[in-house]
Amino acid sequence: MTPQLIVLPADRAERLTDIHRYFPQAAGPGLSQTMRGGRAAGLQRLAQVNAVNYAKSRNYLNGQVSRLSPFLRHGALHANEVVAHALAQHGAQAEKFVSEVAYRDFFRQAWYRFQTAILQNMEPAKVMLGQQPLPADLSQAQSGVVCMDDVVKQLHTVGYVHNHARMWFAAYVVHWLKVDWRQAADWFEAHLLDGDLASNHLSWQWVASTFSHKPYFFNKENLVRFAGDAHCKRCQADCPFDDSYEALQQRLFQEVEVINPPYPKAKQASAISVHSSRDDLPVWVHDEMLSPQHPLLNTTQAKVFIFDPALYGHWPLKRLQWMADALAEMPEVALWLGETTAVWQQLGVRQVQSQRSPQSKLKAVSAGLQVNWVAETPFTGAALSEHHLMRFTRYWKKVAPEVMGDAYRG
Repeated sequence: MTPQLIVLPADRAERLTDIHRYFPQAAGPGLSQTMRGGRAAGLQRLAQVNAVNYAKSRNYLNGQVSRLSPFLRHGALHANEVVAHALAQHGAQAEKFVSEVAYRDFFRQAWYRFQTAILQNMEPAKVMLGQQPLPADLSQAQSGVVCMDDVVKQLHTVGYVHNHARMWFAAYVVHWLKVDWRQAADWFEAHLLDGDLASNHLSWQWVASTFSHKPYFFNKENLVRFAGDAHCKRCQADCPFDDSYEALQQRLFQEVEVINPPYPKAKQASAISVHSSRDDLPVWVHDEMLSPQHPLLNTTQAKVFIFDPALYGHWPLKRLQWMADALAEMPEVALWLGETTAVWQQLGVRQVQSQRSPQSKLKAVSAGLQVNWVAETPFTGAALSEHHLMRFTRYWKKVAPEVMGDAYRG
């Protein structure tokens, strides 16, 4: 592919149309009007967050959740400013909200530590898991189990699914249908607007019991309590969830003992040198840096974002358009379409700087290019061991005093 310099129109409708033209193979519908991308939209959403109401209603599908995950995933907002906002508004009462924001750092630090090991079982499963493929009727929202089909429809159309619904869906797929969690997690992440390997795959492992003490599952009573009965009224299927937890546990997990071969300890990958920023190097902006306030953008050097098909060619249309919204707020960043190394070669550049990331694909597409990886702004300065990164409760006990500050109650 010959590198191409592109300019996105200021008019949003034209901009989203252009992205469709640049990526004609991108799957799915365009970006929902309710999910506009960029820092400005993120700040508007943050201003509406009420951490106290969030803690009270977060498990309900109509609860006051923040929907900040796409902005955090792409760097339009930083977790530190989200936490600062919540603590300034509610102090110690914001702890539940803050701890949920901290989950993203927990998953990310595990990704840094264990690298691609997060894509496989982190530890032995506590129940027998299946290896079935994801059923085509379910992936097309035609299984007949309405509550699960509705999750898939929302995933395809909006790209955002409530966290509780994600847990229900993952449990259904892994424990009822005995689908290989790895295949299902890959498929699910590919459709998300906030798609993040660590947050997504480690959450699926938590459900499966390969990153937790026990499997997660639910019953109809739990679903109706937090989602209402609208799904049930439209469903003609024999409900697979309509039973007690005890009966479901016996049905789903009949094996008394699960014997697994010993799992090798997940090893930390070779460390990548992390440097300070340099004013003399151009900045390679990637998909975790989509904010005009990013520290690396405060430089006089050239700033370049590259729509590299190796990175983004498999993304759904709505996510590419979300990214275009964010980039429209960053006029100082030149936009290119093409292979990463080919673009920099055309620009006559052999050395760049960029924010460090655990994404292995960023390192793969930049092979042959000298990249000065600059440490991202940390969420916490706490020293985290492998022990802390295997359970969130251990992580939170370690970082909470610093993250909560004077509002920490222990």
